[in-house]
Amino acid sequence: MTQPAPIDLPTKDLFRLDGRTIVISGGLGAVGSTVGKAILESGGDVFFIDLAPEPAGALWSNIEATAFANGTKAWYHPLDVTQADAFPLVFDTIREQIRHPLRGLVACTGISGVCDAASYPIDAFRKILDVNIAGTFLTAQAVGKEIHRANVAGSFVLIASMSGWNSNKGINTAAYNASKSAVHQLGRSLAAEWGHPQNTFAYYPAGQANREVHPPIRVNTISPGHIETALTKEAQETGLVDDWAKQNMLGRISQVEEYRAAVLFLLADGSSYMTGADLRIDGGHCSW
Repeated sequence: MTQPAPIDLPTKDLFRLDGRTIVISGGLGAVGSTVGKAILESGGDVFFIDLAPEPAGALWSNIEATAFANGTKAWYHPLDVTQADAFPLVFDTIREQIRHPLRGLVACTGISGVCDAASYPIDAFRKILDVNIAGTFLTAQAVGKEIHRANVAGSFVLIASMSGWNSNKGINTAAYNASKSAVHQLGRSLAAEWGHPQNTFAYYPAGQANREVHPPIRVNTISPGHIETALTKEAQETGLVDDWAKQNMLGRISQVEEYRAAVLFLLADGSSYMTGADLRIDGGHCSW
Protein backbone atom coordinates (compact mmCIF):
# COMPACT_ATOMS: atom_id res chain seq x y z
CA MET A 1 0.00 0.00 0.00
CA THR A 2 1.63 3.22 -1.15
CA GLN A 3 1.38 6.29 1.08
CA PRO A 4 0.75 9.53 -0.85
CA ALA A 5 3.38 12.23 -0.55
CA PRO A 6 2.22 15.03 1.83
CA ILE A 7 2.68 17.74 -0.81
CA ASP A 8 -0.09 19.95 0.57
CA LEU A 9 1.23 19.94 4.14
CA PRO A 10 1.98 23.50 5.32
CA THR A 11 5.62 24.12 6.20
CA LYS A 12 4.66 25.00 9.77
CA ASP A 13 3.28 21.48 10.22
CA LEU A 14 6.28 19.52 8.94
CA PHE A 15 7.38 18.71 12.52
CA ARG A 16 3.89 18.42 14.04
CA LEU A 17 2.64 15.16 15.55
CA ASP A 18 -1.00 15.99 16.25
CA GLY A 19 -3.41 13.07 16.44
CA ARG A 20 -0.67 10.51 17.05
CA THR A 21 0.55 8.47 19.98
CA ILE A 22 4.26 7.69 20.19
CA VAL A 23 5.79 4.96 22.34
CA ILE A 24 9.17 5.70 23.93
CA SER A 25 11.13 2.80 25.36
CA GLY A 26 13.76 3.79 27.89
CA GLY A 27 11.39 6.67 28.45
CA LEU A 28 12.71 7.62 31.88
CA GLY A 29 16.30 8.00 30.70
CA ALA A 30 17.91 11.29 29.79
CA VAL A 31 17.32 10.97 26.05
CA GLY A 32 13.91 9.31 26.30
CA SER A 33 12.41 11.82 28.72
CA THR A 34 13.85 14.80 26.85
CA VAL A 35 12.58 13.79 23.41
CA GLY A 36 9.32 12.69 25.01
CA LYS A 37 8.68 16.22 26.22
CA ALA A 38 9.53 17.54 22.75
CA ILE A 39 6.91 15.23 21.25
CA LEU A 40 4.33 16.41 23.78
CA GLU A 41 5.17 20.00 22.82
CA SER A 42 4.68 19.10 19.15
CA GLY A 43 1.13 17.81 19.51
CA GLY A 44 1.74 14.12 20.04
CA ASP A 45 0.66 11.97 22.98
CA VAL A 46 3.41 9.82 24.50
CA PHE A 47 3.36 6.43 26.19
CA PHE A 48 6.58 6.04 28.17
CA ILE A 49 7.85 2.55 29.04
CA ASP A 50 10.87 1.68 31.18
CA LEU A 51 12.04 -0.74 33.87
CA ALA A 52 11.09 1.27 36.97
CA PRO A 53 7.79 0.32 38.66
CA GLU A 54 6.97 4.05 38.93
CA PRO A 55 8.57 7.12 37.38
CA ALA A 56 10.45 9.48 39.69
CA GLY A 57 8.11 12.12 41.07
CA ALA A 58 9.95 15.25 39.92
CA LEU A 59 10.61 13.89 36.43
CA TRP A 60 7.05 12.72 35.94
CA SER A 61 5.58 15.95 37.30
CA ASN A 62 7.61 17.84 34.71
CA ILE A 63 6.40 15.55 31.92
CA GLU A 64 2.78 15.89 33.02
CA ALA A 65 3.11 19.66 33.22
CA THR A 66 4.47 19.71 29.67
CA ALA A 67 1.55 17.61 28.46
CA PHE A 68 -1.02 19.80 30.24
CA ALA A 69 0.48 23.00 28.82
CA ASN A 70 0.22 21.63 25.28
CA GLY A 71 -3.12 19.81 25.43
CA THR A 72 -1.42 16.43 25.04
CA LYS A 73 -1.33 13.28 27.17
CA ALA A 74 1.42 11.23 28.81
CA TRP A 75 1.19 7.74 30.30
CA TYR A 76 3.72 5.40 31.89
CA HIS A 77 3.90 1.62 32.17
CA PRO A 78 6.80 -0.52 33.45
CA LEU A 79 8.19 -3.01 30.96
CA ASP A 80 11.35 -5.11 30.68
CA VAL A 81 11.95 -5.06 26.93
CA THR A 82 13.86 -8.35 27.06
CA GLN A 83 10.77 -10.25 28.24
CA ALA A 84 8.73 -11.17 25.17
CA ASP A 85 5.84 -12.56 27.23
CA ALA A 86 5.34 -9.18 28.96
CA PHE A 87 4.51 -7.22 25.80
CA PRO A 88 0.93 -8.42 25.11
CA LEU A 89 -0.40 -7.33 28.52
CA VAL A 90 1.33 -3.96 28.36
CA PHE A 91 0.05 -3.26 24.88
CA ASP A 92 -3.46 -4.31 25.88
CA THR A 93 -3.20 -1.57 28.50
CA ILE A 94 -1.81 0.93 26.00
CA ARG A 95 -4.65 0.18 23.57
CA GLU A 96 -7.24 0.86 26.25
CA GLN A 97 -5.74 4.14 27.44
CA ILE A 98 -4.66 6.02 24.33
CA ARG A 99 -6.97 8.45 22.55
CA HIS A 100 -5.10 8.49 19.20
CA PRO A 101 -3.68 5.51 17.26
CA LEU A 102 -0.10 4.46 17.80
CA ARG A 103 1.85 6.00 14.94
CA GLY A 104 5.43 5.89 16.11
CA LEU A 105 8.23 4.57 18.29
CA VAL A 106 11.41 6.02 19.71
CA ALA A 107 13.48 3.08 20.94
CA CYS A 108 15.95 4.48 23.49
CA THR A 109 16.53 1.47 25.74
CA GLY A 110 20.19 0.56 25.91
CA ILE A 111 23.01 -0.43 28.24
CA SER A 112 26.78 -0.57 27.92
CA GLY A 113 29.72 -2.19 29.64
CA VAL A 114 33.47 -1.66 29.66
CA CYS A 115 35.75 -4.68 29.56
CA ASP A 116 38.75 -5.97 27.65
CA ALA A 117 37.55 -8.36 24.95
CA ALA A 118 39.96 -11.08 26.08
CA SER A 119 38.31 -11.25 29.50
CA TYR A 120 34.72 -10.19 28.66
CA PRO A 121 32.32 -12.45 30.64
CA ILE A 122 29.98 -14.03 28.13
CA ASP A 123 26.91 -13.46 30.35
CA ALA A 124 27.64 -9.72 30.44
CA PHE A 125 28.21 -9.70 26.67
CA ARG A 126 24.91 -11.50 26.06
CA LYS A 127 22.99 -9.18 28.37
CA ILE A 128 24.07 -6.15 26.35
CA LEU A 129 22.95 -7.84 23.13
CA ASP A 130 19.70 -8.94 24.78
CA VAL A 131 18.79 -5.42 25.86
CA ASN A 132 20.19 -3.38 22.98
CA ILE A 133 19.22 -5.48 19.97
CA ALA A 134 16.71 -8.14 21.04
CA GLY A 135 14.89 -5.61 23.25
CA THR A 136 14.80 -3.08 20.41
CA PHE A 137 13.42 -5.72 18.06
CA LEU A 138 10.73 -6.88 20.50
CA THR A 139 9.62 -3.28 21.07
CA ALA A 140 9.52 -2.52 17.35
CA GLN A 141 7.63 -5.76 16.72
CA ALA A 142 4.99 -4.94 19.35
CA VAL A 143 4.46 -1.36 18.15
CA GLY A 144 4.45 -2.55 14.54
CA LYS A 145 1.65 -5.00 15.30
CA GLU A 146 -0.44 -2.23 16.88
CA ILE A 147 0.10 0.08 13.91
CA HIS A 148 -0.91 -2.72 11.54
CA ARG A 149 -3.96 -3.40 13.70
CA ALA A 150 -5.00 0.25 13.41
CA ASN A 151 -4.22 0.19 9.65
CA VAL A 152 -2.38 3.51 9.77
CA ALA A 153 1.07 4.64 8.62
CA GLY A 154 3.86 5.00 11.14
CA SER A 155 7.45 6.02 11.74
CA PHE A 156 10.07 4.46 14.00
CA VAL A 157 13.28 6.00 15.34
CA LEU A 158 15.78 3.50 16.72
CA ILE A 159 18.53 5.04 18.80
CA ALA A 160 21.79 3.48 17.62
CA SER A 161 25.21 5.11 18.13
CA MET A 162 28.24 6.37 16.30
CA SER A 163 29.79 3.34 18.02
CA GLY A 164 28.00 1.25 15.41
CA TRP A 165 30.11 3.01 12.77
CA ASN A 166 33.53 2.97 14.42
CA SER A 167 35.41 1.60 17.41
CA ASN A 168 35.45 3.87 20.44
CA LYS A 169 38.88 5.28 21.20
CA GLY A 170 40.09 5.08 24.78
CA ILE A 171 37.43 2.68 26.05
CA ASN A 172 36.89 -1.03 25.40
CA THR A 173 33.21 -1.62 24.61
CA ALA A 174 33.14 -4.45 22.06
CA ALA A 175 29.69 -5.71 23.06
CA TYR A 176 28.09 -2.26 22.97
CA ASN A 177 29.67 -1.40 19.63
CA ALA A 178 28.51 -4.68 18.10
CA SER A 179 24.98 -4.22 19.44
CA LYS A 180 24.65 -0.71 17.99
CA SER A 181 25.90 -1.85 14.61
CA ALA A 182 23.16 -4.48 14.79
CA VAL A 183 20.58 -1.74 15.49
CA HIS A 184 21.61 -0.09 12.20
CA GLN A 185 20.98 -3.31 10.31
CA LEU A 186 17.74 -3.99 12.16
CA GLY A 187 16.48 -0.55 11.16
CA ARG A 188 17.31 -1.13 7.49
CA SER A 189 15.73 -4.59 7.54
CA LEU A 190 12.48 -3.42 9.16
CA ALA A 191 12.34 -0.47 6.76
CA ALA A 192 12.55 -2.88 3.85
CA GLU A 193 9.85 -5.19 5.20
CA TRP A 194 7.38 -2.54 6.27
CA GLY A 195 7.86 0.09 3.57
CA HIS A 196 5.86 -1.58 0.79
CA PRO A 197 4.49 -5.11 0.11
CA GLN A 198 6.72 -5.49 -2.96
CA ASN A 199 9.77 -5.44 -0.72
CA THR A 200 9.07 -8.77 0.97
CA PHE A 201 10.48 -12.10 -0.09
CA ALA A 202 8.09 -13.82 -2.50
CA TYR A 203 8.51 -17.36 -1.20
CA TYR A 204 6.81 -17.61 2.16
CA PRO A 205 6.99 -20.52 4.59
CA ALA A 206 3.97 -22.79 4.63
CA GLY A 207 0.91 -21.02 6.05
CA GLN A 208 2.21 -17.48 5.42
CA ALA A 209 1.34 -17.10 1.75
CA ASN A 210 -1.51 -14.63 2.32
CA ARG A 211 0.37 -11.75 3.90
CA GLU A 212 -1.80 -8.78 4.84
CA VAL A 213 -1.14 -5.42 3.20
CA HIS A 214 -0.75 -2.38 5.49
CA PRO A 215 0.17 1.30 5.17
CA PRO A 216 3.92 1.82 5.42
CA ILE A 217 5.97 2.11 8.57
CA ARG A 218 9.14 4.11 7.98
CA VAL A 219 12.11 3.02 10.07
CA ASN A 220 15.24 5.11 10.56
CA THR A 221 18.06 5.23 13.10
CA ILE A 222 19.89 8.02 14.88
CA SER A 223 23.56 7.62 15.80
CA PRO A 224 24.42 10.02 18.62
CA GLY A 225 27.95 10.89 19.56
CA HIS A 226 29.05 11.16 23.17
CA ILE A 227 26.28 12.67 25.33
CA GLU A 228 26.63 14.42 28.68
CA THR A 229 24.30 12.64 31.10
CA ALA A 230 24.43 11.38 34.66
CA LEU A 231 26.07 8.23 33.27
CA THR A 232 29.12 10.20 32.08
CA LYS A 233 30.00 11.46 35.57
CA GLU A 234 32.67 8.80 36.13
CA ALA A 235 34.12 9.48 32.68
CA GLN A 236 34.34 13.18 33.57
CA GLU A 237 36.21 12.42 36.77
CA THR A 238 38.81 10.33 34.93
CA GLY A 239 39.32 12.90 32.18
CA LEU A 240 37.80 10.66 29.50
CA VAL A 241 35.16 13.27 28.60
CA ASP A 242 37.93 15.77 27.84
CA ASP A 243 39.47 13.21 25.51
CA TRP A 244 36.11 12.61 23.81
CA ALA A 245 35.70 16.35 23.26
CA LYS A 246 39.07 16.47 21.48
CA GLN A 247 38.06 13.59 19.20
CA ASN A 248 35.33 15.47 17.31
CA MET A 249 35.25 18.57 15.13
CA LEU A 250 33.21 20.75 17.51
CA GLY A 251 35.45 20.25 20.54
CA ARG A 252 32.73 19.26 23.01
CA ILE A 253 30.36 16.39 23.73
CA SER A 254 26.65 16.73 23.09
CA GLN A 255 23.64 17.54 25.26
CA VAL A 256 20.45 15.46 25.21
CA GLU A 257 18.44 18.46 24.00
CA GLU A 258 20.40 18.40 20.73
CA TYR A 259 18.57 15.26 19.59
CA ARG A 260 15.04 16.66 19.85
CA ALA A 261 14.84 18.12 16.35
CA ALA A 262 16.19 14.96 14.71
CA VAL A 263 13.64 12.75 16.46
CA LEU A 264 10.77 15.09 15.59
CA PHE A 265 11.93 15.26 11.98
CA LEU A 266 12.03 11.46 11.62
CA LEU A 267 8.68 10.89 13.35
CA ALA A 268 6.81 13.59 11.47
CA ASP A 269 5.79 14.04 7.84
CA GLY A 270 8.74 16.33 7.15
CA SER A 271 10.77 13.15 6.56
CA SER A 272 8.05 11.41 4.50
CA TYR A 273 10.48 10.09 1.85
CA MET A 274 13.12 8.93 4.32
CA THR A 275 13.41 5.33 5.49
CA GLY A 276 16.17 2.81 6.04
CA ALA A 277 18.58 5.67 6.78
CA ASP A 278 20.80 6.71 9.66
CA LEU A 279 21.23 10.24 10.99
CA ARG A 280 24.71 10.43 12.52
CA ILE A 281 24.83 13.32 15.00
CA ASP A 282 28.34 13.10 16.39
CA GLY A 283 29.95 16.52 16.09
CA GLY A 284 31.97 15.22 13.17
CA HIS A 285 33.61 12.49 15.25
CA CYS A 286 33.42 9.88 12.47
CA SER A 287 34.35 12.32 9.69
CA TRP A 288 37.99 12.96 10.55
